[in-house]
Amino acid sequence: MNSNKTIQGIHHITAITGSATENVAFYENVLGLRLVKQTVNFDDPFTYHLYYGDQKGNPGTILTFFPWQGMSRGKNGAGLVTAIAFEIPVGSSTYWTERLHRHSIATRSEQRFGQEVIGFADPHGLRLELVAAGQPAAALQSSSGGLAPLYSIQGFHSATATLTSIQSTKALLMNSLGMELHDQDGERYRFKMNNDTASGLFYDLVIDPEAANGRQGIGTVHHIAFRTPDEKEQLLWQHSLLEDGYQVTEVRDRKYFKSIYFHEPGGVLFEIATDPPGFTVDESPEHLGQALQLPDDYEPRRSEIEQNLPPLREDAFIHEYIQAQGPDNTDMTIVALHGTGGDEHDLIPFTQQVGGGAAIISPRGKVSEDGTNRFFSRFAPGVFDEQDIIRKAQELGDFLQSAALRYHRPVDQLIALGYSNGANIASALLLLRPEIFSKVILLRPMLPLLQPDPIDLSDKTVLILRGTRDSIIPYQSTDQLIQTFRNCGAQVDVKEVEAGHELTSQDLQIVSQWLASAAKPHYAS
Repeated sequence: MNSNKTIQGIHHITAITGSATENVAFYENVLGLRLVKQTVNFDDPFTYHLYYGDQKGNPGTILTFFPWQGMSRGKNGAGLVTAIAFEIPVGSSTYWTERLHRHSIATRSEQRFGQEVIGFADPHGLRLELVAAGQPAAALQSSSGGLAPLYSIQGFHSATATLTSIQSTKALLMNSLGMELHDQDGERYRFKMNNDTASGLFYDLVIDPEAANGRQGIGTVHHIAFRTPDEKEQLLWQHSLLEDGYQVTEVRDRKYFKSIYFHEPGGVLFEIATDPPGFTVDESPEHLGQALQLPDDYEPRRSEIEQNLPPLREDAFIHEYIQAQGPDNTDMTIVALHGTGGDEHDLIPFTQQVGGGAAIISPRGKVSEDGTNRFFSRFAPGVFDEQDIIRKAQELGDFLQSAALRYHRPVDQLIALGYSNGANIASALLLLRPEIFSKVILLRPMLPLLQPDPIDLSDKTVLILRGTRDSIIPYQSTDQLIQTFRNCGAQVDVKEVEAGHELTSQDLQIVSQWLASAAKPHYAS
């Protein structure tokens, strides 16, 4: 009995993973999702329950995990949700394929119901998909995740379950839950929920009579939750499903929503969850996911619980973070990268003078050369270990994306300000991971990679300051760097200062003026 109610879309999907640290690194740094809540399992307070989603933690965007590191690997099969699909903007598939490949993640592509689908797996084997079905990239004005709006994940698109037969589950979906059979391609059946403005409107069934039963474990989905607008309608769902013969639980208070659970005939665990109260009941929107939140019953045991939980993030770099200080350029974050022998404090005074109140992230290089800090290794002065440059640049790029998310800075407005060795790692990062920096300021740089792969830098602007009396940086190497950037389409401004390798007041003046003029058109848009 349905009484004309209809499910409003996917609310959240919960999966099982292994290492919490690896899970956070992947979903923040690679997929660009926001960790909107860190709490614990209601039945196991020494296990995290991690929630990822868009910037506001909206229903329809929430993927959650139980990190049960000691559990065995699961097996996809009948009776489980076997793939989770996110929606990405039309036109962003190439970007995502290249991004995943840079992180050594294998992908497969297919057309499904006229839409391009990229399939891959997370580090613990969970099957994920990206479906190019959202607004065209050029039409997007705001980001829902940790990436630039042209590419960011826009929420769920669909979920796929594998079953051995369809009739009983089809009857539940259509007669009891109010979904409609939207499309079919061979043994794939697509059901649509009734809410055209929401994310996650499709639930696919793949029918394989020969499929072995799935087994829950690391890398599999635990359950899928569907949306209902409030507690009153949830009780109506509970009543009607009981009348239809399903074994439905009592209402359970999950703090951020109320839930009821039941198994559908094919074996998949279903939940119906309320949209309210949402994730801001214990954290403000700007601080979502920053601190461990506990159910009230566990609050007296906070110290014991915190001591038994592993760290969520292992800081890749010792660093300093300084909040934006003024009304101007508040979206701009300058990444200060010190020279050989410096540390995370060295460039902060210079950066504060030129930055006009911008936020600052200043990491310390992790390589020690005779007790001095560097960002990558070298064989001799001017002779670089290019394999180490590539490794360290990738690591720095991941850290900067993670740090931007943690400090709630726009990830598409990071500006590098590098000096000497810091300028060289910034140059390498621009050539290897162009999405990291919107602009780059290089003080006394040289070419870090002799034969970098061709890459499109037509949307990048670069300022290079070279000293007329610099005896450390070969003039020819800086010329090669300038030509490399220009060959890739970057707009490169080159200024000479009456100085050696040291920084001077002339550097400060030029950088300050360049930043001020460059920021106006970019940040007014």
